[in-house]
Amino acid sequence: MIPAVLFTKDLPGPLSMNRLAAFGTVHKLDESASYWSEHAGTLYGRATIVSTVAPFGTVACMQTAAWVWLGDAPFPASIDVISTSHFRSTSAGRRIRVFRRLTLPEQIIKLGSLPITTPTRTACDLVMTPEDDVTPSRINDLVCQLMSAYRFRPNDCLDIIKEHRHHKYAGRARLFFESIQREMNEVDPQPATQQATQPATQTSAQTPVLQTPVPPERPSLTTALETTAPKPTTSEPTTSGEPR
Repeated sequence: MIPAVLFTKDLPGPLSMNRLAAFGTVHKLDESASYWSEHAGTLYGRATIVSTVAPFGTVACMQTAAWVWLGDAPFPASIDVISTSHFRSTSAGRRIRVFRRLTLPEQIIKLGSLPITTPTRTACDLVMTPEDDVTPSRINDLVCQLMSAYRFRPNDCLDIIKEHRHHKYAGRARLFFESIQREMNEVDPQPATQQATQPATQTSAQTPVLQTPVPPERPSLTTALETTAPKPTTSEPTTSGEPR
């Protein structure tokens, strides 16, 4: 079985790791460890990678969980976990950031051997990140991608935030999801008369306008007869009684 994370001890030397990285076969975590590009292309593969480098008995959260759920970005600069322990050493060149947050059992799911926060809980944790940790635009992109990929709504996040209303950034997170929910509620489908002439537009980057296609007009039997039957002539008769 091919390991999810490849270490230099598994190869003849460090030059072999550099050659594999140059070919795109692996992505380097540091000079001593890399993960296979093929594994990073699947949800289970990314979960296996994180379970290899994350400390035992912890729950992946925050940006690490977002990388597992989405996977369309480089490996995070730190390994974010929920735990009651403190870790001083690094893992695969990544600092281990520990968060002590109340997490209900239904907000944790297990992917293979990796306990990880659900996409909805991950989005809430990202919004409640300290402002100097990640840029707001990056947080907004991750949350919108999670909502689009896993089909949950801002109200689902608001229910979780109510359980953590004493958190330092709970108020900011509530305003964030309330504004998104407000925008979604204001989106109305266009009238049927405009749908045939106007292309579909998006009122926001997060919520596309759903339009109901207008069925083609079905011709009636009377209309069909009127278009196919020849029109009678109204020419005047000649002296011989025959029409001109």
